[in-house]
Amino acid sequence: MSLELGWLEAVGTGLLQGVASVFPISGLGHAVVVGAIGNGVGRDIAPTNARYLFALLRVAVAVGLFAYFWRDWVRFAAGLVRSVRRPRRRREDDLWVPLILLATVPGCVAVAVLVPRARSLLTHPVPAALGLLGNGVVLAGVWFWWRRSPRSGGRSGSHRARITRTEESRSFAVEVAQGVRPFQAVLLGLLPVAALVPGISGVGLALTACVLWGMTHEQAVRITLIVISPLLLVWGLRELPDVTGRAFDAVRGQALLAGVVALVAAYLAAALLSRAFRRDSLGVFGAYCVLAGGIAAVLI
Repeated sequence: MSLELGWLEAVGTGLLQGVASVFPISGLGHAVVVGAIGNGVGRDIAPTNARYLFALLRVAVAVGLFAYFWRDWVRFAAGLVRSVRRPRRRREDDLWVPLILLATVPGCVAVAVLVPRARSLLTHPVPAALGLLGNGVVLAGVWFWWRRSPRSGGRSGSHRARITRTEESRSFAVEVAQGVRPFQAVLLGLLPVAALVPGISGVGLALTACVLWGMTHEQAVRITLIVISPLLLVWGLRELPDVTGRAFDAVRGQALLAGVVALVAAYLAAALLSRAFRRDSLGVFGAYCVLAGGIAAVLI
């Protein structure tokens, strides 16, 4: 099969995946649905025909998220080194290190094992559309519950005085160490694996779990996007072929452009999501998924 990818298709796909993979609206679900709508117009960017492209885009999104949360990852790496070399001299903000390991390693292993078995799901656009609809129902339901719970008054740290980004990173690490239990960390890392099913947002499931556990929206977004970054990286690398081969000569430039667009879009989407959740916007994403999934199911 010859590979085809236009420049506008590359930009559009990179932008869509960069945003949809970070927002709780299922990047894979959107890809399957868009690839099936319009009597085959989107066949060049359907995941079944452009697996190389979506693998590259997942790597790009992961890099964008690593770049946005680089302070947290530097703190994690430093804490891991201190924990190994001098365990008795660990600082308070090093205690989150084992929790992050529990939240990332099982999920990455599960994705590496399950990716080949989940490829058959990419050929079914109607379940993907229904998955989007169901994803929206979950988001809206949790938002509805949260709005009426006593925890709704504790949203997003608006009580804090101004602090630097470094101080904010340290404070967050301490909050995670004190507020997340080991079994919650493992579950938090495994929930995003559901993103292998088109239409289901791994980010959305992790966010709703964090909210149900009593985290603020600000904490929920940060821990979710930190945990999902290595998972996306493993997922992308697991499926990424050798794009230096001659088979990719006609699409290599377009694919690289799509990757750059996705990286920038993911970085900006992470910043936007962090701000949007300070205004408890879970219901907005739920309503969007219900609407988008319902319309897609009818069109397909």
